[in-house]
Amino acid sequence: MTRPDDVLFRARVETFALVRKLLPIALLAGAMVGPLYRFEPTVAMWISAVSFLVILVGLLLVSRLPLYPAHTFGIEYRFEEEPFDTGRRQCVRCSVLAESGTHRRYARQIVVLGVPLHTLEWGSNDFCGDCVALGDAVDSRPMDERTAVPDPTPTQSTAREPDRSRDVKQERERERATGSPSGGEMRSDGEPPRLERARRIDRSDETTALELRRAFD
Repeated sequence: MTRPDDVLFRARVETFALVRKLLPIALLAGAMVGPLYRFEPTVAMWISAVSFLVILVGLLLVSRLPLYPAHTFGIEYRFEEEPFDTGRRQCVRCSVLAESGTHRRYARQIVVLGVPLHTLEWGSNDFCGDCVALGDAVDSRPMDERTAVPDPTPTQSTAREPDRSRDVKQERERERATGSPSGGEMRSDGEPPRLERARRIDRSDETTALELRRAFD
C-alpha cells in the first residue's frame, strides 16, 4: 500500500521538487559569481567560464537520466523494459521458451534528490507475452478486486478477461511494430516530452521480490 497523502507529506514533496528546480540556477550563478570573490579578476573570469561549462554539462547529463521523485533519497530499485522478438528466451514466471516477449532490466541505485548517482547492482529477466499481458490486466484492476475471492459462477466481466489480456498484448505488438514507445518522443498533441520518470519497483510483492533476486543472481 502506498502512503496516504497528507499535509506534511505533500509539503515535503513540493519542497524538494522546488529545491531541485532552483538548484541548477543556484549552481550556475555560483559558478559565475563565486570566483570573483576569491581570485584576481583575470583568473576569476577563466575559472568562472570553466566552472559554468562543467556544471552545464553535468546538468545536461542529469536531464537525460530517468529521475525519481525529488524527495527520494537512499537506495532505490528501478526497472525498464523493451520488447524482444529474436531468439528463444525462457520466461522467468512460467519457464516457457518464448520467441517474443519483454526483456526487463533492473537496477539498484544510490539516489540523492531523486537523481541516481551510482548503480550498485543490475540484472535482467525475460517474460513471455502472456505473462506480461496477465500482469498488466491484474495491475489495472482495483485492489479490492485483486484480493477478493473469485466467484465460481462465470460472469460477464470474467468472460471478457481473456479479451482484455489479448487487447493489451495487441497494443504492445502495435507499439513494437511502429517503434513508438511512450518514452521520450514527441507526443501526438505536439507538446515536447517531459523528463523520463524512473519506474520504481514494489518489493513488498513476493513475486516481484523473487524476480528481482533472480535478476541479480
